[in-house]
Amino acid sequence: MQFAAHRAREVLAVTLFLVIVSILFASRLGIDADSSKMLSPELPDQRRAAALAKAFPDLKRAIVIVVRSEQSDAADLVVAKLVEALETHESVDRIYAPAVDPFLVAHGLFYRKTDVVDQAMTRLSASANLLAQLRTDQTVSGFVKALDDARALSEKAELGPDSLDRLYGEAARVISAHLADEPYSFAWSEILGDESESSVATRLITVTPRLDLTRISPAKPALEAIHQSIADLPTPYTAFVEIGVTGEPALRAEEMQSVLGTIGISLSLSLLFVAVILWIGLRSIGRAALAFGSLIVTLALTAGFVGLALDALNLISIAFVVLMVGLGIDFAIHILTHITEMRRHGTVAIEALALTGQRMGLAILLSAATTSIAFLTFGVTDFNGMAQLGLIGGVGVLIACAVSLTLLPAVVALRPSLADAPSEPLLRLPVVPGVSEASVSALIIVLAGAAAWPALSARFEADPMGLRDPESSSVKAFNLLARTPETSPYRVSVLAGNAAEAEAIADRFANQEDVGGAIWLGDLIPKEQDEKLALLDIAYPSIEIAVAGDPTDLAGSSDATGDPVDAFFDALRDQNTRETSSGAIELETALGRFLSDRDAAADTELQERLFRTFPMLIDRLAGMLEADFVEPDILPETMRERFLNENGIYRVEILPERDLRDPEALSEFAAKVRSIEPSSAGGPVQLEAAGQAIGFAMLQATLLAGLATGLLAWFATRSLTDALAILGPLVVAGVFTAAASTILGMPFNYANVIVLPLMIGIGVDSGIHIALRERRAPGAVFQTSTPSAVLFSALTTVAAFGTLALSDHRGTASMGVLLAVSVASAVICVMALTPTVIRWTRNRT
Repeated sequence: MQFAAHRAREVLAVTLFLVIVSILFASRLGIDADSSKMLSPELPDQRRAAALAKAFPDLKRAIVIVVRSEQSDAADLVVAKLVEALETHESVDRIYAPAVDPFLVAHGLFYRKTDVVDQAMTRLSASANLLAQLRTDQTVSGFVKALDDARALSEKAELGPDSLDRLYGEAARVISAHLADEPYSFAWSEILGDESESSVATRLITVTPRLDLTRISPAKPALEAIHQSIADLPTPYTAFVEIGVTGEPALRAEEMQSVLGTIGISLSLSLLFVAVILWIGLRSIGRAALAFGSLIVTLALTAGFVGLALDALNLISIAFVVLMVGLGIDFAIHILTHITEMRRHGTVAIEALALTGQRMGLAILLSAATTSIAFLTFGVTDFNGMAQLGLIGGVGVLIACAVSLTLLPAVVALRPSLADAPSEPLLRLPVVPGVSEASVSALIIVLAGAAAWPALSARFEADPMGLRDPESSSVKAFNLLARTPETSPYRVSVLAGNAAEAEAIADRFANQEDVGGAIWLGDLIPKEQDEKLALLDIAYPSIEIAVAGDPTDLAGSSDATGDPVDAFFDALRDQNTRETSSGAIELETALGRFLSDRDAAADTELQERLFRTFPMLIDRLAGMLEADFVEPDILPETMRERFLNENGIYRVEILPERDLRDPEALSEFAAKVRSIEPSSAGGPVQLEAAGQAIGFAMLQATLLAGLATGLLAWFATRSLTDALAILGPLVVAGVFTAAASTILGMPFNYANVIVLPLMIGIGVDSGIHIALRERRAPGAVFQTSTPSAVLFSALTTVAAFGTLALSDHRGTASMGVLLAVSVASAVICVMALTPTVIRWTRNRT
C-alpha cells in the first residue's frame, strides 16, 4: 500500500491501461448453453454419451413440435400445414412427421393389432358408400342428403335408432358450433375410428435444423421459422389444438433466455444495493464513490481475464458478474473503514495508509486466499461447468484484492480528504443491553439443533429439467410428453454392431419391471403382415369406391324435388316421434335452429366446417390403397436413420414404464437399465451418473475448501483453537443452509453446488478478520471498526447474491437465494460464536 501511495500516478495510469485492454478482451466472449459439457468428457458415461451423439447426431439436435387435440383430424391437419410450411425452409434440414408421412399413412394400420385392423376395415367398408356420396357433393345439401340416405338405409335394415348416434351427434355439434360462432369442425376420424381410442391425440413433428454456428444459439433460425409457421396458422385450425415446441435446441435456447433475460436486472440492482450500502456504511459520498470505483475496475479486469482465458461462458459462469459485485467490494470496505478509524484517532492520511497496510495487510491477503481457494476447489473435480465459475471467481477475488491494495492507496494519496473521518463514529455492534454474548451463542446453537432435522432432508437434484423455468413453452411441451411412457423424452440408447446384437439387446429388455419396452430397426417391420394384407384386400373394393367410385343408391331414395335439408329435417322429426335416440334429438334441435335463419352465407360457413378435414380423409384412404408387404429396404430413410446409421451401427431405444420426472422413478429405471446393459448411454442413465458425479464434486470441493481454509486460518492465528473457533461456526452455518434448502424447496443442483465451498471461504475470511482483531483488542472487538467492516461486507455480498433470485432460471435463482442465506448465516455465526470461543479458550488457558 505504501508503494502504491508513493507511485500514485503511475498506478492510476497502469490501471487505466489494463481496464481498456480488459474491455477489448471481454468483447470477444461467447456463451455455450450445452449442459452436456458441464462434466469431464473423460467420465465413462460422458464417453458413452459422446459416442451416441457421434453415431446419431440428430437425436441431440432435433427440435420436436408437439401437437395435441381432442380431435385427431384437427391435430393431423395442423401437422400437415406445418410440414408444408417448413419443408422448403432453408433453416430446416429434414422433417419427420409420422401423422402425414406417406409411408405410414399407407401402412399405418399394419403397426396395429390384427383385430384392430379387422374392426377398422369393417367400419370403412360400411362407410364406403357414404364417403363416396360426400366426395361427389361436398355441400350442406349433399351432406344432409347423405345423412338422409344413411337414415333410410338404417330403417330398411332395421338397425335401430342408435346405429347413427355418433354421426348424428357429431353433425349436431358442428351445427351448434356454427350457430354459437365457435371454430369447431366435423371430426371424420372420430366417426370412423374406434370409440375406445384415446380422447386426446398427440402428434409429433421432428425437425432436424441446419445449424448456424456463428450464432450463440445455432438452431435459432429453425426455431424462428417454426414459431412463425405456428403463428401463421389460421385460427380455425388451431382453436382446438395445443402446440408446443421442445427438444434440446428449444430447451437450450429458452434456458439461455431465462438466464440472460434477468442477469442485466440483477447486475443493475446489485450495483444499486451495493452503492447504497457503501454510502450508509462509509458515511461519505466520496469514500463510497472511491470504493464503488474500485469495484467497477475489478469487474472490468475480471471480465478481461475471462475473455483472455476462456472462449465461452456456460450457463453457470454467466453469473460471475453478479457474484463479483458482492465479493469484489469486501477488501475496499475493510481498508477504508480501518483508514477512517486511524484518522479519527488523529493520524494523518499517509500514516493511516501505512498503519492500515501493516495491521490489515496479512488479514486482507489471507482473506482473499480463503475465498479464492473456495472458488478454485472445483477445479480439481470432474465438474467442468462449475470449475469455470471457480476459475473466474478465484482469480476475480485476487484481482479485487490487488485493486484494493493499489488503487485505493493511490487515490487516497492524491486526495487525502477521502480519508477524513466522519463527524460521527462508524456503525458499531455493541452487545444488546441485558443480553450476554453467551446467551446469543446458546440461542444460535439451539436454533442449529432445530434446523438439523430439515437439514437431513436436503437432497440433490440431478435432472436439469428441474432447473428450467416451468412456465417456458419448451418445458411445458417437454412435460406433456413426459407424462406418458409412449412419448417420454426420457429414453436410453444402446449401440450395437449388427442386427443380431441389436435384437438380442432388445430381447433382454422384454418384460422387465420398470422398463416399458425396447425398440430397434427390426420392430419397424410389422408383425402378422399376411393376415393384415388379407383384411385390406377384402376391404379394398369398398375403399376404392370411397376414394374414386360412384355412390350407389342403397336406400332406394326417391328423386323427389325440393330442399334436401328440409326433407331430412321432416323425416328426422317424424322418426323421433316414433323412436328416439340422443344423437337424433340433438341433430333435430340443432338443424331446426339452423333452418330458422338459413341463408347462402350460413351454408357456405357450415359447409367449410363440415368438410374442412374431409379431403385429408380421402387422401389417407387413397394412400392405403398403395399399401404392400413391408420389407426393410422399403422403409423410408427418415425411419431407418433413427435406428441404423450409415456406418452400420444399430441403436436400440429403451422406453420407461413410469413418468421419470419423479426422481425415484428415474433412479430406479436407470439402475434397472444399467444392470441389464452396462453400455447404455444418454437419457436417465446419464442424468443419474451426472448427479452422482456432481454430488461427489460438491462434497470434494467442500472438504478441500474446509481443509485449505482451515490451514490458512491456523497460519493467520498460529493457534489451533483459534482456527477451530473460526471453522466451528461455519459447521453451524452449513446446517442452516441445508435446512433452508429443504424448507425453501430449493434442492442442491448443478447451479448452486458452489454454495457450501463458497460459504466456507467467505466465512473463514470474516473469521480471520474477527479473530485477529480480537487478539489486538481482547474483549473489545465490537468497539472497533472490524465488525462494521465485516457486517457491511456481508451486506453487500448478500444483497448482490440475492438479486440472482430474480432469474427465471430456477438453478440460477436457487444459487442466489442459497448463497445469500449461507453467507448471512456464516457471518452471523462467526460474529456471534468466534469471539466467544476465543475468549473462553483464552480464559481456560
